[in-house]
Amino acid sequence: MLDFLSRARDGEGQSLLIEAAVGMGRSSMLRAVGKAAPGFGLRVLTARARASEQNVEYGVAHQLMAKLGDTRGTDGPPGRPGRLSCPFPNEDLTSADADLHPLMRVLANDVPVLLAIDDLQWMDLSSLRCLGYLMARLESASVALVATLALGEAPANSLMTEVLSGFQHRVVLAGLTTDEAALLSTDTLGAPAKPETLEAAVDATGGSPYLLNALFRALRLNNLRPCDITPQDIASQGPVEVAETLLNRYERAWPGAETTAEATAVLGGAASVAAIARLTGSEELEVADTVASLGRAGLLAQDADTVRFTQPMVCASVLARLPPSRRNALHIRAAHVLYETGAPHEQIATQILRSYNDAAEHWTCSVLSEAAREAVGRGAYEVARDYLIRGLEECEGRCQGKLLRVLGQIELSTDPATAAEYLRKALALSPDPAERIDIQIDLIHCLYILDQPHEAKEILEKGLAESSSSDPTGGPRLWGEQFVLGVLAGRETGQDSLGRGPETVSAGSVDPLDHRLRLDLASMLACCRGEAREEAVQQAERSLRRPYTGLNERLAARTVPIQVLTTADELDSALSESDALVEQAKGARSRTLGALAHSMRAEVHIRIGNVPKALEDAYCALKLMPLSSFEYWVCTGQAMAAGVGALVETAQFEEAHRLLARAGLEHQMPDRSSFGPLLFHRAQLRMADDDVEGSLADLMECGAQLAKSGTVNPAVLTWRSDAALAYAELGDRQEARRLIDTELSRARRWGAPRAIGRALRAAGLLAKGRKGEAMLGDAAQVLESSPARLDLARVLADLGILARRSHRLQDAREYLRRSLSLAEICGATKLAQTVREELLVSGARPRRPTEVGIDALTPTERRVALLAVSKRTNREIAASLFVAQRTVELHLSAVYRKLSIPGRSGLADYFGELPNDPSERLGKEQPEEARAEAGPAAHPDNGTTARPASSTAMVRSRLVIPRGLSASTGRLW
Repeated sequence: MLDFLSRARDGEGQSLLIEAAVGMGRSSMLRAVGKAAPGFGLRVLTARARASEQNVEYGVAHQLMAKLGDTRGTDGPPGRPGRLSCPFPNEDLTSADADLHPLMRVLANDVPVLLAIDDLQWMDLSSLRCLGYLMARLESASVALVATLALGEAPANSLMTEVLSGFQHRVVLAGLTTDEAALLSTDTLGAPAKPETLEAAVDATGGSPYLLNALFRALRLNNLRPCDITPQDIASQGPVEVAETLLNRYERAWPGAETTAEATAVLGGAASVAAIARLTGSEELEVADTVASLGRAGLLAQDADTVRFTQPMVCASVLARLPPSRRNALHIRAAHVLYETGAPHEQIATQILRSYNDAAEHWTCSVLSEAAREAVGRGAYEVARDYLIRGLEECEGRCQGKLLRVLGQIELSTDPATAAEYLRKALALSPDPAERIDIQIDLIHCLYILDQPHEAKEILEKGLAESSSSDPTGGPRLWGEQFVLGVLAGRETGQDSLGRGPETVSAGSVDPLDHRLRLDLASMLACCRGEAREEAVQQAERSLRRPYTGLNERLAARTVPIQVLTTADELDSALSESDALVEQAKGARSRTLGALAHSMRAEVHIRIGNVPKALEDAYCALKLMPLSSFEYWVCTGQAMAAGVGALVETAQFEEAHRLLARAGLEHQMPDRSSFGPLLFHRAQLRMADDDVEGSLADLMECGAQLAKSGTVNPAVLTWRSDAALAYAELGDRQEARRLIDTELSRARRWGAPRAIGRALRAAGLLAKGRKGEAMLGDAAQVLESSPARLDLARVLADLGILARRSHRLQDAREYLRRSLSLAEICGATKLAQTVREELLVSGARPRRPTEVGIDALTPTERRVALLAVSKRTNREIAASLFVAQRTVELHLSAVYRKLSIPGRSGLADYFGELPNDPSERLGKEQPEEARAEAGPAAHPDNGTTARPASSTAMVRSRLVIPRGLSASTGRLW
């Protein structure tokens, strides 16, 4: 722009056309040019064309001449008003009795001039001819011409076309950026809004300065502080002044623009030329012309067949301008138009929801029902809920029952109590036997989540009575669900009065739902009985491969196959499936499924030994569902138990007591096996409090509750092992041995390494001397094949303590160092502190406060790691540090072990990418010191090698076998 003005000053005439949609700042840009022109020695002449003065001859030219101080010819010489004229731009003046308009004198003026004309599209024809004539002769004049033009509003005539084509330069203004919008926000609101709010404002207005100012003024009138304004506040704004200004302007230019804009706003995403024409009662071609004109003006846009507003705030403003009665009538009319033209159900349903008329049409209910089904299919549950609730107002009878069932399925995601009410009503209205079975299964799941088993049993008995005569396949389905949910909720499962048990479901139909039910039931029964572990795992995996397609289908039993995998010690697979379930719950925005998924994952983490993650998931689940009630115990029971267990492992005993107290479970618990895990972990808490008798009471109650539900598998909960240690503490070693023998026998029959290892550990602690140490060695060997790192850490700690007491201090330190490393990886601070104290007693003097993480590395290990990150080979590192290559390998192995990484590829996560020469980062090398610290290369880590990390994010290194123990048998030589 500066170059433009300087060239005009120097006698090179310039012309510039500024084009933009209404409100994009054309006039502001023109005023800015006018303010800058005097600095270049240009005299400024300004004029503004107006729509109301388009027929006033020389109206704009006279404005310019008034600024020039020359009013000659304003009215024309007396008796000769037509003499002052201008020919067309490129024509010569041929009439002898006509003179050029005085405006043409600027071409011969010695003073450089800026002509600034606003709204060129409304310029009168006489002034336009003069302007064109002047533009054709600008080449050697000291004149700068700048004009503005509203997009799409220029009249379609040859003179205007010729004038517009004569401009040397043309620019189209774009919308403001968020940074520029922040300045407007500060001017209007007193401070800039938040970045996300500004971004929403720019999106809603297209960056139009006029619309942004109107938006910020509306927000200020609503007394919203800039820091409190949210994107939702932006979306809700529709200043009526915007619609008044724009629609009045466009209606003058194109009659019918107002009704077209209103129809477009009412139809929303269903707006098309055909639909707008039907809604307004206009000819389709006329509407097409108006839409095209408004499109050129920047108000509307057309994508394929859909017409929309380019700025969402303008749409909101148009709707806000409509009186409620007219708006309601338009929505009702729009619903009829869309239904008659076969529009998608959701588009019709949207219009029904926006109307206030509750006089039902014969098609209203079916449209709303189908729209809800479509919304559910794309995961828009809130929208589906709105359709269904409106549908209940529009229909009755059996049709209402169908809507109630879907509503119940949707509400199960967030409010099981409300879901149960809808499903009860749906069941009462449904006469179809097959449909009633489906509703009864949904209701049974809902009631178990709400901890209302007695009503669930009544529903079951009624369903069985109905299905015996009307639907023979319904009975096995109902019984199967009852048994699966009974085990989950900790109820007794056996046979009914007719002698039917869990195996009943093995017969019957083979549709996919029933097949998954049979797989879940068979794997759960095997898991509870502690039999056929491999077959149970296969059944659980087959069940997981069958995705759920129905809305909240079998919600309470979604974790059954994951629980089987967890009990079978397939913890990596269980964790992966739990992660997928958590993501599924997030995608569906299901609070109920989220609580189930986080609870399940907390249990998996506590078994793996990832204590921080277990606590995090436990708190997530307890946040999603209320803590002060047993209503949702099926969803949160595992989370509560895992949370208490994780708090015990981190020595947060007071917090564990507070957690129990908030739920009213510090002293008494319901008599159900679903509370078994919490009893088990509460027993650990009481043992930590030195309440051995209280701990034993909890463990025995846990065992009694599991027995009632038919659960004898010790892999579910190893309560016998802990109870045996409590009995031994109280002096009853005979009962302790009996419990251990039972536990070990049943654990071996099931075959899960974790349960066997825990039983062997308890047996080793009960035994005396070398026999006990050998059994602990066996436990360690077994646990090496399990992902349960924390259990392995405990066994290694026990072995270290026994070795210290036997005065085998080197063996003790080896065991204890490995145990400490695992405990720190697991986040088990209580065990880590115990092991650290034992290490000190055994004579170890750890140089670092931790055995894992970057803080555990020695200076030499850090130096070697940095050189490895810089892509140096082991040989090059050895030469650089003046040590043997084997020493470098040992240092790197130690680094991999302490950082829990698979190899060099993981070093960058800790040290970042370095240049090939890391000397600046390392500082000046000191070979003598490096050699002194490396010493005689210490010792290999007894075969410890880095292995790829599993999904549990823990390194599974081989067991350290001290001198005197056989690696194969774990017994003394």
